[in-house]
Amino acid sequence: DILAAVLAHWRALGQPNTLVSAIPNAGAFGQLGLTKGLPDLLVLGPSIPGRVGFIELKTAKGKPSEAQIDFQERCQSLGLSYAMTFGRDEPIYTLECWGVVRRAAA
Repeated sequence: DILAAVLAHWRALGQPNTLVSAIPNAGAFGQLGLTKGLPDLLVLGPSIPGRVGFIELKTAKGKPSEAQIDFQERCQSLGLSYAMTFGRDEPIYTLECWGVVRRAAA
């Protein structure tokens, strides 16, 4: 499970004053408070441009929905940090680039 691996990585190597949290929005079919296209993770940190970012998690062969692409474009138009990632390594690399986690020793 990519989500569990990314959260475990942040718990182990997360920088001070950061947060990585799941956005529980699976199956958003018009229920009050749920919005189609929201990403999987909310990320907060002092070194992220804008101090907030969003990460969409996809499997290696996953494809974004139209609603996910719309959310990505909205974030980009507002100057918010956003990453659509594929597989387990890309979201961790994004967290490293955003300064949210320390790089793991090789």
